[in-house]
Amino acid sequence: MPPIQRPNSDIGHMPQLRPICALLLTGLAGWQSNANADGGTPEPFQIAQAQSTPLEFESGFLNNSGGTVDLSKFQRSNIVPPGTYSVDIYVEQNWVGRASVPFKAVTGSADAQPCFNEALLKQAGVNLGKLPHHVKATFADPDACVRLGQAIPDASTSFDFGEQRLNLSIPQISLVRNARGYVSPDQWDAGVPVGMVGYNANVYSTKSQGGNAQTQGYLGLNIGANLGSWHFRHDGSYNLDDKGRQKYQNVATYLQRNLPSLSSQLIIGESYTSGDLFDSTQFRGVRIASDDRMLPDSLRGYAPVVRGVANSNARVSISQNGVKLYETTVAPGAFEIDDLYPTGYGGDLRVTVTEADGSVHSFSVPYAAVPLSLRPGTSRYSVVAGAVRNQQSSKNPLFTQGTWQHGFTNLLTGYGGITVAEGYVSVMAGGVLNTSYGALGADVTQARTSIPGVKRFDGSSVRVSYAKNVVATGTNISIAAYRYSTAGFFGLNDAMLAREQAERGLSIDTVYRQRNRASLTLNQRLGERGGNLNATASTATYWNRSGSDVSYSVGYSNAYKNLSYSVSATRQRNSGGQMSTLYYVGLTIPLGGKTPGTVTGSLLRDTAGRTQLQSSVSGSSGVDNNLSYGLNANHANGRGGSTTTGGANVMYRAPNVELGASVSGGADYQQASVSARGAMVGHPGGITLSQPLSETFAIVEAPGAEGARVTNASGVRIDSRGYAIVPYLTPFNMNTVELDPKGLSTDVELKETSQRVAPLAGSVPMLKFATESGRSALIQPRRPNGQPLPFGATVLNERGKEVGSVGQMGKIFARGLESQGELTVRWGKDESSVCHVPYNLPERKKQKGLQPLQRIDAACADGATRPNYASNQVRR
Repeated sequence: MPPIQRPNSDIGHMPQLRPICALLLTGLAGWQSNANADGGTPEPFQIAQAQSTPLEFESGFLNNSGGTVDLSKFQRSNIVPPGTYSVDIYVEQNWVGRASVPFKAVTGSADAQPCFNEALLKQAGVNLGKLPHHVKATFADPDACVRLGQAIPDASTSFDFGEQRLNLSIPQISLVRNARGYVSPDQWDAGVPVGMVGYNANVYSTKSQGGNAQTQGYLGLNIGANLGSWHFRHDGSYNLDDKGRQKYQNVATYLQRNLPSLSSQLIIGESYTSGDLFDSTQFRGVRIASDDRMLPDSLRGYAPVVRGVANSNARVSISQNGVKLYETTVAPGAFEIDDLYPTGYGGDLRVTVTEADGSVHSFSVPYAAVPLSLRPGTSRYSVVAGAVRNQQSSKNPLFTQGTWQHGFTNLLTGYGGITVAEGYVSVMAGGVLNTSYGALGADVTQARTSIPGVKRFDGSSVRVSYAKNVVATGTNISIAAYRYSTAGFFGLNDAMLAREQAERGLSIDTVYRQRNRASLTLNQRLGERGGNLNATASTATYWNRSGSDVSYSVGYSNAYKNLSYSVSATRQRNSGGQMSTLYYVGLTIPLGGKTPGTVTGSLLRDTAGRTQLQSSVSGSSGVDNNLSYGLNANHANGRGGSTTTGGANVMYRAPNVELGASVSGGADYQQASVSARGAMVGHPGGITLSQPLSETFAIVEAPGAEGARVTNASGVRIDSRGYAIVPYLTPFNMNTVELDPKGLSTDVELKETSQRVAPLAGSVPMLKFATESGRSALIQPRRPNGQPLPFGATVLNERGKEVGSVGQMGKIFARGLESQGELTVRWGKDESSVCHVPYNLPERKKQKGLQPLQRIDAACADGATRPNYASNQVRR
């Protein structure tokens, strides 16, 4: 389906002078508004549209050198002539789509009125079953078209001609009931054929005193192609360590297709199970599952955010099940990473922070599922068949898994699932109760695992989860979960690994079987000015391993006037496997001025007795704040010594790439890194470079509009070929893409500056913005009698198209001119009220940036007299 576009009208971003002149005339002559009469119901259509308020002028206030100017075109600012218009349709201020609507002349109305066929009424959300019988009978004629008020009593329309916006007021009883945020599947855009390569490159180098420099490289690749309804994707990472060893990891390769009729996604290839009920598992095979994003916003449903603290310009790597998913360089202090690709709900993320001096600390981000309550009548399912794909295993045993969830009532949601693999079967059943005391979920999983040469294990696992938002106390328990597993219980991943160990003659005790696990995510608001307390904690014990894994992060934050401060405690594991606790106190002060910036100070201390003081200055600048920078200084002591270091980092977001760099150093080390993130997109118009892409993005085509800014994304502008990439859109939602014409050459007119589109997941719509290119000039005509042209007179080109009006001092601004030609100025209906203005524009000099406005003097001849082109004089 084509993209949903704004009107292709003559109203551009600045050239059409009719509305400008109307405002000038309003200010000079004054105006009065006439009350809007009801108008009755003239035949054959009911007039339901509010009439445009007429403007009345006293022409005596205008000195037009004795000439009488026809000002009738300015008497009303919203004249609607008959025709078919491509308009945005709004029902009670909610956008419902874009459509071509015929407007027909009606006796008794100066404006043409919109009329509707059956398809338009359906698009507007009208319940066709409630229409009167005579209206339904009218639609038997394919060319039938009725007024809204004729079809639905008490319904009305109003039309904004300039915005090409048609507002409909329809009684709720006549509408189909849809959830808030609903976007009709008819509006979902499948996009155009494209190919893309996204990259995330990072080179990190350190050198210790007396040692050799160590350089590591990382290149993350996201490759894809869209053809019709099928989307091919490949995610991988290339790693180069300091020993020169190279390794490429295939994260996932798959084909994806949207199934709108089933509100589902089909994936063929390598991916992850959802992890809603069972633990997330990597697989190679086929998966079909519900996609809640196809539901309206109000019917949807948690994504992990990685938070931590870096002591220097550090390299942060995030992996899951031995696969590196993400790597980046962060500045000293607290960091937050919230742009990971989906990896499933049940797999813990391992976060490794490599400091500039080579020290390493890591921690896990627990990711337990929230209570799985659904709305009444809503179902969610997933079916997977294929082979288990485990990076720690050389075998890929076959398996199949199915899950199902259903909301029975407001109180009860039930769910269940089954997993079958070679030597393994598990069955789950559970439910969620939504009560005034919170949402409580409970389920039990029974598993049987046969391990060759060992024995058959039977075990069960019980899980209880809880969520509650206590408004009165400001307490939000996002996740509170507890799980207990018996000694004979294996999850699918552990079972397959244990079977492989046994087949290789190794002990299965190296596969740790979890016994208890508890996790909590809590946010507590402490009054209006008391700040916020947050906590994330987890603990786990194992049947075949002593000790326990404890991980937590507890923090408090608040603000006093412009001063923000926070304290936190984090449990983390260092490179040697020892656990320690890091305490952090931070203070942030905003900087004044035109460009945003902050000064930050912090104190860190761990249980090993090391203390570190940090101070930094960060800010951004540029037209779109697309240049960000930071300076930092650190002082650390402990272990009988102290060190002082400093560093800097910078990131520039260009229209087609994000570039970053960092340096730091101290008495015993030096560090440097460079990074680049971006993408190349091949599309029907060629190849366009882009900033980093999300799953769903868009291509903007605006011929000749080089330099126009895309307001949806910082730093993105139309390139010299007329294209730009909007790097992120929300699938199945209505997205507005806007162009800012500021900075465009006066020789280019944007016919539209905004479009709306609702893309399918993974699709790439192409939004074509209509433009008109042509020479522009500010012309000062000279009449034979020396008088200026009458103010408000109409200016036409050689084809009779109106290109403007005469402004103050008789000047004309016109766009869309040829190198030479003739303009006709008309202020009356007879030939004595006509003046001809030949023009000859000088050759435009080629130069970068904005072209200066061409100003010329020209002779103007009344009636049939024609002056010579040579009489034009260019004004610099």
